[in-house]
Amino acid sequence: MMVRSRRWRSVAGLAGAVAVAGWLLLAWLAPRQALPAWLAAWLFFLAIAVGCIPLLLVHGLTGGRWAEDLRPGLLLALRALPMLALLLLPVLLGAEWLFPWADPQTATDPDLARQRWYLNLPFFWLRAIVCIALWLWLAHGLRTRLERAGRISAAFASAGLILYAITITLAAVDWVGSLVPAWHSTVLGMTLGTSQLLAATALAVWLRAVRQEPERRADLGTLLLALLLVWGYLAFMDFLTAWIADLPPEIAWYWPRLRTGWTWLGGALIVIGLVLPFVLLLSSALKRTARGLATAAALVLLGQALFAAWMVLPGVWTPDWRSLAALLLALLGIGAGCAAVALRGHAVLAPGNSPAQATPRTEAAP
Repeated sequence: MMVRSRRWRSVAGLAGAVAVAGWLLLAWLAPRQALPAWLAAWLFFLAIAVGCIPLLLVHGLTGGRWAEDLRPGLLLALRALPMLALLLLPVLLGAEWLFPWADPQTATDPDLARQRWYLNLPFFWLRAIVCIALWLWLAHGLRTRLERAGRISAAFASAGLILYAITITLAAVDWVGSLVPAWHSTVLGMTLGTSQLLAATALAVWLRAVRQEPERRADLGTLLLALLLVWGYLAFMDFLTAWIADLPPEIAWYWPRLRTGWTWLGGALIVIGLVLPFVLLLSSALKRTARGLATAAALVLLGQALFAAWMVLPGVWTPDWRSLAALLLALLGIGAGCAAVALRGHAVLAPGNSPAQATPRTEAAP
């Protein structure tokens, strides 16, 4: 049983406010070190919130008990999405310090000039606003339908999945791919979308691990394992294709990740985010235990945090004390803020709760 406590919400809110204030100070002093850290941290927590949307939409089409078990945790994480939408502002306002194509010093670069029709600030801002607005609309539609009817219609689920596929592709290209404008990947949107599905599932599984019956625990572990393998396959095939092609654009992306001081990050990502949870989830005995399943889900979450750092930091970041401090403050500030929003109210999330039971008793659901 998980009780959302006002006291913990206050503590999380205060910690988040202090951390964000510290990050803002660093951003004022060294924006080129602070902004990549904010983007990496924001993408990780955004993955958890946005990943809840396609999971609930898929359940609207397929049905099954798996989403009934995960639904309370998914709806809880989804509550942080409006705040995360506002936290995109530093990225939008500081784009010229973060993205090479937005830097005024690259205005005469001939390679970037060919991409100016797409990579320009007004169009970039418009695409970001449209993506965030559609995700907020889908989240609101999901909550409304679940609270009123307890189900999601197939028509809404189908349309929502199409919108999600389009928006996550645009977001992946804008917020990750354009950090290295010469690099292009046809599976970047799929990889980032699968990462979001995996992160949201991992959080929901972790929240429910200690309350599931043994056979239900095994089912959730199998679902988590399947998503882990899909994400690992897409990420590896993208790397393998680039390695075989050995072209300058691919080298521009992978060189700082594999031939610099960032090599340790890739190794940590493989071991913590893929190998260890794979071994735990492959064992039927381990994933039937609350501790085993919770450990695997926690490792997956940590791995997705490393994946967000892997996607953003090596290409634009030179580690120093200010950069590391900015990353820690961004993770703490955004994470604590999400926790404070999610912990609003005093609802009790127990197994088998209906969506109406999963909403706060003392405060109305947003």
